[in-house]
Amino acid sequence: MLTRLIIFFFTLLFVLTGCSSATDKTAALATPNSDSPRPFTVQVLGINDFHGQVLPNNTRGGMYNLAAHLIKAIESTEDHTFIVHAGDHVGASPAESALSQDEPSISFLNYVAEYCKTGRDASCHVLGTAGNHEFDEGTPEMLRLLNGGNHVKGPFLDAQWHGATYPTLSANVFDRNTGKLILPPYIIHEVNGVPIGFIGLTLDYTPDLVVPGMVDDLRFVDQALVAKRYVDLLQQQGIESIVIVVHDGAGDKYYSGSTQNTARIDKHSPFGQFLAQLPNAVDLVVTGHSHRFTNAYFTRKGVPDLLVTQAFSSGRAYADITLTINPTSQDVTQARATVHFANDAPTDSVSTTGKQTLAHIETLIANAVDYAKTYTDAIIGTYQPTADEPPLGQFIANSHHAILQTDMAIMNSGGVRASLQPGPITWGDLFAVQPFNNQLVVRQFTGAQLQTLINERHYWSSNVVLENEGNILWQGQTLNADQTYTVGGNAYIMNSKAFAVGKLLRVGELDIDATRAYIQSLGPVFSYNSLP
Repeated sequence: MLTRLIIFFFTLLFVLTGCSSATDKTAALATPNSDSPRPFTVQVLGINDFHGQVLPNNTRGGMYNLAAHLIKAIESTEDHTFIVHAGDHVGASPAESALSQDEPSISFLNYVAEYCKTGRDASCHVLGTAGNHEFDEGTPEMLRLLNGGNHVKGPFLDAQWHGATYPTLSANVFDRNTGKLILPPYIIHEVNGVPIGFIGLTLDYTPDLVVPGMVDDLRFVDQALVAKRYVDLLQQQGIESIVIVVHDGAGDKYYSGSTQNTARIDKHSPFGQFLAQLPNAVDLVVTGHSHRFTNAYFTRKGVPDLLVTQAFSSGRAYADITLTINPTSQDVTQARATVHFANDAPTDSVSTTGKQTLAHIETLIANAVDYAKTYTDAIIGTYQPTADEPPLGQFIANSHHAILQTDMAIMNSGGVRASLQPGPITWGDLFAVQPFNNQLVVRQFTGAQLQTLINERHYWSSNVVLENEGNILWQGQTLNADQTYTVGGNAYIMNSKAFAVGKLLRVGELDIDATRAYIQSLGPVFSYNSLP
């Protein structure tokens, strides 16, 4: 029995330390009076789901606006500052970032990190966690992007890509072969003699959100279970101020100003159930994924309420969080936040160093736009809406149906990432709608199989009609249970568990190329009702 306990202990220790942590002992900003140490405050600036937003989206967000706001927020306080991103910093990005494999988005945070080092004398730091979109192109590409090395299609803006200069954390993603973590699980920074631990967590159902097979080399472990393990590990090291950065979240109706005491998170929601499992030692949770506003407390028994934040997406906003720390207990005694929009660029009061950083980011933006311009400026048609048009998703499904020459086609609703505005449509406009570069896949199904797959959660080509009674018509006729039908769609939906039951027939071109060819086949002017 004793032998089994010893084996169990060392096995658990291996899991907890499967990847070495990153630790940074920052010089103290001030030496507390040992006779009567006074509480001090720390600033945390939370961002999430940037998704490579190089340029503003309808004047909102983007690199320059967000950077200006972050720098102004940092310079508005003497507190030590942590800039924290909660995942999906890359992936599902506009062409200006995606065509350079999202290297511009990493460079953007590198410039902010460099500003912290030179302009703030290392009194601020940048760190983040991996979201599901960091894994869109598999583990090797994610690690290349973070650690350096030119892409096979590169170089892009930099002759030699050196990777991220800030840490990206994930405590719950393991290499299946080695059993080791692929990223550091946590990082420790010391402020005024008090260590503060940051634990990174990736959405544990990430395999359901990427192209099937893309992360078969990885194991995503329950995020709440792993959080408990690492909180315990940090406390064993004497760390009581603990922040969790997780790519998961909820959402609430927006309000301005500091955290309202009445703002609460539903305990019965999936995310609320995750929060309920976190140890009481956790002091702050910076979240993402839902692209929503969160500035709320989560009620806990016997300890202060847990502050949870999220700041929309695409650089449109950031959460300005203040943590009050007791240097004696070395724990957070109070947490509050305000979520600010970043729809402008407040540069008037920014320091000279800050303005130099913004100038570097301006150059980065210009270079990224110029690189993508050959693709993005090419006009492929003019969109002229008509009355009673179907959704854009069905139009895309029609394009896949026509180009693949299948019986029908499907488009997943989550794959439509933007809308088309009336007028000339460029390749860049179309890429904003379909930014994933998914290959198209053709599978064969029986009518009986399709009866269980065709529903209102997805867009289907217009020759498929789902009647109110659940009856499914194909080309005006009821599906024949014994007949076989070919279906085309992008690899994300067609290789998912539900659709993988169909016989794989072939793999086609990229989804965006098929939609572009379809639009060009419609003539110079098209609508969603157009047919070739």
